[in-house]
Amino acid sequence: MMVAQRDNDKTTGSDTRSSSLFWSMLAVVVMCFLTGLVVLAWSDYRRTMDSEKQQIDHFAELFEEAVEGSLSIANLRMAQFIDIVGTEPLGTAAALEARHGRLMNETLENIPQLGSLVIIDVDGEVKWATAPALIGQNLSDRSYFQKARELEKGAYTVGIPISSRATGRRLTPVAWPLRNEAGILYGVVAASLGEEYFFDLLTLNDVEPGMHVEIITSNGEAAFISETLEAAKKEAGMISASRSISALGLNINVMREASSVLRDYWLRTAVFGGIASALFFAIIFAAIRARRQSLRLAKALRSAERDRRIVALAKREFDTIFENVGDGIVIYDGADEFHRSNRRARELLNAQDDVAAVAALRSRLPALRNLSSDFTQNVLELPGEGEGAMAQTVQCRVMKLKLHGADIAYCVLQDISEEQRLASTRSTFVTSVNHELRTPLTSLSGALDVIQDRFADALPPAGQKLIAMASRNAERLLVLVNDILTLQAIDQQQLRLSTEQVSVREALSEAAETNSAYGLNRGVSLAIEPPLSETDAHIQVDRTRLQQVFSNLISNAMKYSPAGGTVSIGAQVTADHVTFHVSDTGPGIPKAGRDKVFDRFATDVHSSSIQATGTGLGLAITRELVSRQSGKISLETRSLEDGEANPGTTFYISFPKQDVPQMAGELTQ
Repeated sequence: MMVAQRDNDKTTGSDTRSSSLFWSMLAVVVMCFLTGLVVLAWSDYRRTMDSEKQQIDHFAELFEEAVEGSLSIANLRMAQFIDIVGTEPLGTAAALEARHGRLMNETLENIPQLGSLVIIDVDGEVKWATAPALIGQNLSDRSYFQKARELEKGAYTVGIPISSRATGRRLTPVAWPLRNEAGILYGVVAASLGEEYFFDLLTLNDVEPGMHVEIITSNGEAAFISETLEAAKKEAGMISASRSISALGLNINVMREASSVLRDYWLRTAVFGGIASALFFAIIFAAIRARRQSLRLAKALRSAERDRRIVALAKREFDTIFENVGDGIVIYDGADEFHRSNRRARELLNAQDDVAAVAALRSRLPALRNLSSDFTQNVLELPGEGEGAMAQTVQCRVMKLKLHGADIAYCVLQDISEEQRLASTRSTFVTSVNHELRTPLTSLSGALDVIQDRFADALPPAGQKLIAMASRNAERLLVLVNDILTLQAIDQQQLRLSTEQVSVREALSEAAETNSAYGLNRGVSLAIEPPLSETDAHIQVDRTRLQQVFSNLISNAMKYSPAGGTVSIGAQVTADHVTFHVSDTGPGIPKAGRDKVFDRFATDVHSSSIQATGTGLGLAITRELVSRQSGKISLETRSLEDGEANPGTTFYISFPKQDVPQMAGELTQ
């Protein structure tokens, strides 16, 4: 079921990832399609705009050539006129009219580019003009007159456009110097280029709808502006091109409205985008439908494949676990047809394959028909691997099972050689400690006590000191031996606890009476707080072991209490628990050593000036004795070495409260 669930989860996750991938790819394809449409539209837009720009550039070039060619023709014809008029001084207006009146009128008629004609003497006075009102006026302040006076023969200049006072139209003045062959200046011939001239030039070229033209002189004045240009300039989006006629000082600007250019572009883009989108999304919908069909087919295939993979996966998992489990496993049947063992079993039985492993174990066990359906334990002595190798002690647990209606033996092998050697070594050590140390130490301590009691007065002071020192060291060694034996009993689950109902008052009173003398030589007293009258409860504990706990804690407290100090013991009773405490006013336990005070043979936690001597086992034994009686031990401390105020340590021992008297019982742990 777990494999099937895992497989279903995997399939569901795979389907989810596949669906996410499909829709992500679909989104990417749609984005690519839309991006492609935008790119194509933008490319077509740029192509349309570039094509229109080229057309406008071509039109501007043609219009420039038309203007420049037309003015060149006008300049040639005007040169013929100047060659006749400029050979002598102009004289009076009447004399000029009499000499060249007919020529001047014919010249104006033969040069369609010019709209008027004015002849000015060197002083700027108009001698003749197609508009009689100008005769006699002084035009010496006009820029075109001043520029023309400085030109060589055959050259001309285009002046700043002006508005005609008579017609109100924009005129562009053109001026030529009147010089003879010797270069003597007799005056200036001025004519005008009217707007009609430029309109005529436009009609000669194919002007597309929305196209506008303007001609600008060198000083920025407009010599010609097409009729609709002023309104067009107010609209956004103009495509423009410029050409310069440097010889005339004119710039030709040709512009076209972008909206008129893009009208066909937008129509073309809409048609193409609509057709492409319809085809694209038809393909997308077909892909979605095909995927749904493929998912249904894949689901059916997975359903058929899942069962096969579950069986194969379960077998592979079982084989992996079976082969690599830490214990040896051997399985065989009664017909000698089924042989199975794992790697650890083959190592223990020194067998190369399953058949050899089964044969090696089968010869050491009872017949299969005699085995029980419950685990039975057999200890086997197996030879070690290689010459001179130590024999192995293997524990074999055997159970008879049913497999496909036939009996099989299921055997679990564990190498217990090291455990037995360790147990034997420990037992030997404890026996040696008990017989070789405890008995002589007890005798030695008793003998020293007798000497101190009977012969102390007869001994010199130095002898008394040596006897006292020997007695203290004998007691310390005896305490260490007793602690080791206690820990051995705890580790071997051989600690016997005889529990009984113990009165809290009696326990505190006995602890005070037993341990009060311990601090007499240091001047440390022992007090019960609060008074015994306030502690009326019972607990289910081993009375002797409880007093051992009190002795360990009180002796530690007195070791570290200052001379003249007081160690207090007491109990707090709640509805469910009784909590004893042992408090001192010593230096406290530093933070660095609080986590290891209950460790066996713990390293010193105080500095050398504070650390008291001891076995390093008292608190470890205390914790074990408390926990094995369903109690808990903890501590609170303030350390002088850490700079904390009011140093001291309090140990708390908590036991469940017993309200109903119970029979005493014996518990082995």
